[in-house]
Amino acid sequence: MRSSSCFRSFAMGGFEGSTHRRRDRRRIDTIASSAHDRLAGVDFALVAGMGLGTVREALRWHLIEPREGRFDWSSALPIVRAARDHGVEIIWDICHWGVPDDVDVMSPDFPRRLAAFTRAAVRFLRNEGAAVGGWVPVNEMSFWTWAGGDKGHFQPWLDERGYDLKRQLFRGHLAIIEELRRLGAREPVVVAEPLIHVVPMNEDPEQIELAHGHNEGSFEVVDWLLAEDRDAIDVIGFNHYPHNQWIWEGPQIGSEDHRFRRLGTLLRDAFHRFDKPLMLAETGAEEPRGDAWLAYVAEEVGHALDAGVPVEGVCVYPIMDYLGWDNDRHVPCGPIRRDAVQGRHLRPGQVAAMQQLNLLRPGRRNVRAA
Repeated sequence: MRSSSCFRSFAMGGFEGSTHRRRDRRRIDTIASSAHDRLAGVDFALVAGMGLGTVREALRWHLIEPREGRFDWSSALPIVRAARDHGVEIIWDICHWGVPDDVDVMSPDFPRRLAAFTRAAVRFLRNEGAAVGGWVPVNEMSFWTWAGGDKGHFQPWLDERGYDLKRQLFRGHLAIIEELRRLGAREPVVVAEPLIHVVPMNEDPEQIELAHGHNEGSFEVVDWLLAEDRDAIDVIGFNHYPHNQWIWEGPQIGSEDHRFRRLGTLLRDAFHRFDKPLMLAETGAEEPRGDAWLAYVAEEVGHALDAGVPVEGVCVYPIMDYLGWDNDRHVPCGPIRRDAVQGRHLRPGQVAAMQQLNLLRPGRRNVRAA
């Protein structure tokens, strides 16, 4: 894989790309519900206008391969071509939770199907002359493990089998890496995993152990991948939101709580643990907290860079309002606001925050050794 320092912009945006089936078996398609596929040209003009050269997107596997081996790329073409026309590269999620109806995530055949889809995707993107910024083989494996393997919220709708699902997703990631290498793809491979901090409710040893185990569990699949193949990940992407710190089986903790840990500290500790370049693969806050949250993120990422932590970028995700998975609630977030008739408008405060984030790009700062 190539060097991870080649993203076109330090500040990035991600278009929400969930395509899973919920517990009630209804298929989610946040790209369609936001009209991002129909209005990709408008969206990428806004992205480029903010000075962003890199975004995250998801390939909608269930639409692209409705039958095994038969690929229809019409759902991806508008996005690919709009990005190309506006000089924006895309970090592609190959599997963003959603799979075709004939794919059993728990089947021994799952890694093979992922590899075949990867092969077709690479060839399609090359034929289109697309600028690929990187690859996320399997999106947020730890969350999928919890939601689909332990709680049955979405496919494969299992209860208390999170470990089994995590091992499948681990195998799927490795199968995709093998295929990318076989095809000579040199774009950086990114994971997008949660960056959390869970504290015990009290000093009871069992509480302490449970909180510690939950923190460790969020890193488990990254540990497995790096132990199996040090080059299976080029950039460790972390997803970090205002709700990512909480008391075990209790409420969230905020910055006024003495147990709260600053983002810069969490990033520094993660780098010391993994010794790999990092990025924030997802961050942001629902309105009206967006401006303040991004200002906090920029400050903390700046501290991490000053301490010698190789942070390669910050992706605000989602970059645009979307519909909630479970209730179709309009979720206002990111620098692009959608109105009731799919009009697009910019939130000036968040646009300014994105531009400030871009100024953090290593090379524009005096970075001292840790």
